Amino acid sequence: MNPTRNTTVKTPRHNQGFSIVEMMVAMVISLILLAGIAQIFMSSRQSFTLQNTLGRQQENGRYASDVLAQDLRRTGYWGGNADVTGVTGTEPPVAPAATCNSGDNTWARMIDRRIFGLNHTETAALGAYACINDGNGHSSRDVLVMRFASPWLVFPTPVTNQRPIENNSRLYIRSSLTISDQAGRIFKGSAKADSGNDMNDGAAAPPSERTSELIARAYYIGPSGQTCNGIAVPSLYREELDTDGRPVAEEVAYGVDNLQVRYGLDTNGDDSVDAYLDAGSSGLNEDSEWLQVIAVRYWLLTRAECPETGYTNSNTYSMGDHDYTPADNFRRQLYTSTVQLRNI
Repeated sequence: MNPTRNTTVKTPRHNQGFSIVEMMVAMVISLILLAGIAQIFMSSRQSFTLQNTLGRQQENGRYASDVLAQDLRRTGYWGGNADVTGVTGTEPPVAPAATCNSGDNTWARMIDRRIFGLNHTETAALGAYACINDGNGHSSRDVLVMRFASPWLVFPTPVTNQRPIENNSRLYIRSSLTISDQAGRIFKGSAKADSGNDMNDGAAAPPSERTSELIARAYYIGPSGQTCNGIAVPSLYREELDTDGRPVAEEVAYGVDNLQVRYGLDTNGDDSVDAYLDAGSSGLNEDSEWLQVIAVRYWLLTRAECPETGYTNSNTYSMGDHDYTPADNFRRQLYTSTVQLRNI
């Protein structure tokens, strides 16, 4: 008789999936991780945007400040001649006036007023400065005017690497330090050979003379023509002379929101500033008083191109006679400098 064998039948065990509770826990954990990653990404992006905005503001502010400082140091330089009262020529100087006509070259030839300005409070005077088309950007903003001879020399018949006198209506100023009774000549490039612009004055040998372009510039704030979220972006502009000696607008620096200027006067002739005054104020509204200006202090306020969500600018910026509290969503940076005029 065969022994009985006990046979155990094993039922295969089926693999079990995640339960609904486990899946919900996993999803919650995943969502928390994704939210953290998204928060890190958004914070990094916001930080990058902020740093990029501040970097652009610093670049624009420093560049604009450097341009103003360079022109202020050149202001009143006429090729070595400090006295411009004897300048003649076929385009002689004209009497200084608080006007700027874009239709002719008279504004450029007011060289007896090497430095000049208009305060934002001078509504009538700003209106008379017709060459400035700033889209009412001069509201609460000043205008700074400078005139000087260019630092580069020009020659009637230049050789290689020399700048020629253009045969057009561009204005030039010629001077000589070897002829004491001649302060200089102002002329158009097309009249460079005219006898009225000759510095020789019958001398046996031609004098040592210097000829360069006549520079006249007026700095102000105007609209750049660009917008962000429908809001205009301001820029620093200047009126520059064209080939006819007439003022034309030129954009200098993008994103500059305000310009304020004060002028340091030496009223007793000791070569030191006795008072800083605003243009048009008592003590700085006559020709003789503008001749006493030996230093200029200016404030430049840059502004971000676009408003920043969640940011409110409630700062008050003190700039000369103007305290500005924007109360908007734009970040700003203030730059200020004082420049001593070298050519007095």
